[in-house]
Amino acid sequence: MDTRKVQVTGKSTYIVTLPKKWAVDSGLVAGSLVRISYQDDGSIAITPHAHDSLPPAKRLELEGKSTDAIMRDIIGAYVMGYPVIEFHADRISKEVKKKIKSISQDLIGLEVVEETDTRIVIQDILDAGEFAMVNGIKRMSSLVFLMLDGLINYLKTKDDEILREVISRDDEVDRAYLLISKQFITRLNLSRVLKIDELSLTEAFYYRLAAGNLERIGDHAVKIADAFSHTGVPDVALGIGESVRVSQNLVANSIESLRKSNASLANNVLSENTTTKELLSKSMAATAVASSPEIIFDSLSRTGDYAANIAELAIDLSQL
Repeated sequence: MDTRKVQVTGKSTYIVTLPKKWAVDSGLVAGSLVRISYQDDGSIAITPHAHDSLPPAKRLELEGKSTDAIMRDIIGAYVMGYPVIEFHADRISKEVKKKIKSISQDLIGLEVVEETDTRIVIQDILDAGEFAMVNGIKRMSSLVFLMLDGLINYLKTKDDEILREVISRDDEVDRAYLLISKQFITRLNLSRVLKIDELSLTEAFYYRLAAGNLERIGDHAVKIADAFSHTGVPDVALGIGESVRVSQNLVANSIESLRKSNASLANNVLSENTTTKELLSKSMAATAVASSPEIIFDSLSRTGDYAANIAELAIDLSQL
């Protein structure tokens, strides 16, 4: 570890010299600008101004790749924050072009800006500074709340359109989740701290974990909706409706405890989830094995567990 002596000039200016090798390797000369970022632990990071630019384009080959592999490539490059993604091949079929456009449209900010028989260019047109992780969590929790609300309303109305809305909202949850993941990766770059995002790096990490739990809750809401669509309303519909409402409250309270770092509310969520799981276990035991109600009760139990995970994150954050 290199150490430097602090010098004082005049009455208020503190000076620390930079290591020569680092300055030369970074291309610094007299008059060069550097960025100084304040860290959570009170330290600072000094970054050459040139390094503040976006990463270069991500070049990917299409030859021999399945559509699933292409999708994973696009999502991976998107989450890692590449502003431009380029696909190359000797010849790109219309079907592959259509698939790439479809995948891009499912990711917030991505647009196909160039298309030839051998090359497709995707650009991220979303300004990272326009989106805060806090807003992303609010959006995800709102969507998940509406999905669970839709399940409750379906049990009252038997309207299949409500189930289709529940399932379609999961795509929006996934899009928000991937954007939050992307913002977190960007946040790890100390030279690109987003002014709009007031979260510390530690808080951003916990919000990213919470987003993962919300994404899984959305998946279980879809699983329940699928069960309803295939088997209709079970005989124990009243009990299921009340269980969904309890799960919905657990999710809402867990997010509130996270946003406010409220350990008391978080502990209430954990306690209520323990009681709820016991009731759900009794309900599952009363249903036939492999029956629709058992699948539904299992998903509700897992939903409570994910809400409890978020509550535990809130308790951790309350210690900061």
